[in-house]
Amino acid sequence: MRKLVRTLFLIPVCLFAVLIASTASAVSAAGIESVKGKEYTITKQHGPWMIMAASFSEVLDENFRKEGFTARQAAVELVHELRKKGIPAYVFEQDAKLGKIETSNRMQRREKRVYTAQRNMISVLAGNYSSIEDKKGQQTLTWIKNYKADFLLKNGGRFKPTPGQPTPLSGAFFTVNPLLTPEEVKDATADPLLIRLNTNHNYSLFENPHQYTLIIATFSGTGTKIMLGGDEKKQNSLFDQIKPSNALDKAAQDALELATSMRNAQKAGYGQDYEVFVWHDENKSVVTIGGFDSMDDPRIKTMMQTYAAKQKSLPNNPAKRVTVAEFFTVPKTIDFTQAQKSWIFDPVPRVMKIPRYHR
Repeated sequence: MRKLVRTLFLIPVCLFAVLIASTASAVSAAGIESVKGKEYTITKQHGPWMIMAASFSEVLDENFRKEGFTARQAAVELVHELRKKGIPAYVFEQDAKLGKIETSNRMQRREKRVYTAQRNMISVLAGNYSSIEDKKGQQTLTWIKNYKADFLLKNGGRFKPTPGQPTPLSGAFFTVNPLLTPEEVKDATADPLLIRLNTNHNYSLFENPHQYTLIIATFSGTGTKIMLGGDEKKQNSLFDQIKPSNALDKAAQDALELATSMRNAQKAGYGQDYEVFVWHDENKSVVTIGGFDSMDDPRIKTMMQTYAAKQKSLPNNPAKRVTVAEFFTVPKTIDFTQAQKSWIFDPVPRVMKIPRYHR
């Protein structure tokens, strides 16, 4: 006999392109897979912030069991229904935990007893948000709270309204991915300012699917490392004209120009065969290259050696060696003084952990 499922609490789900007024059509365009009966389970790659849509457990008392969904069937069905609306929903199962306590029996003998500290529960979580302030996430949460899940209201489902919660999912709320540690959640949570600075432009580091990348050039306003070909006086006067108020904009433009030039050179058959990305924060813009899933990746050391400053002899004094930074020129020349543009790479490249942003 299938058992009536008791809905303990219900939580909202996230949606990629949600318009509260027209969910069915707008959401379905998100292309979220929804195969009836398929179990979509949560992983560490989801989140870090999600919406808890519902949590179910079995009715233990035989006197209250009736025909209906089991807890697992209810969770899978809700995931299917939300995915049909374009909402990426997942199943998360929380195993029962047993606890032990010491007691005294009637003979005053000490003994240990086992009790259920936590019952089996199966939850439905949805959405992949980098911040709890995510605008689309908040819109989706509002929509979910007002959504009347079909299967909970008919076809064997049973729902008894809770005062103040008119729909089965009215109790939806934001939570973190339960598979992530607090440190992992902190690392994966993107600052709203950084999201604004690093979306809607080419070669954003958010597009890099790996864990780490290598910073090879840093631009910080008036200290920007772009140089125009020509005499030194013209170059210095150009830098002096940069106003502090637009220094960060200039740095961002320089970083994007370098990344674009390097990518164009790769297409033409020059340079390293690694993708180049740009990252902006409140103080600077950087250009990075490559993507790595481990700090121990041997390619990191090789690329650091490629882009790091080198010891070289002076042309007019071969016996004297100095540290000279590597550079990139347009057009590609061996001497940046003859180039239309040149960018100097950082003397010491450094590894950067890639921030995550789930749209």
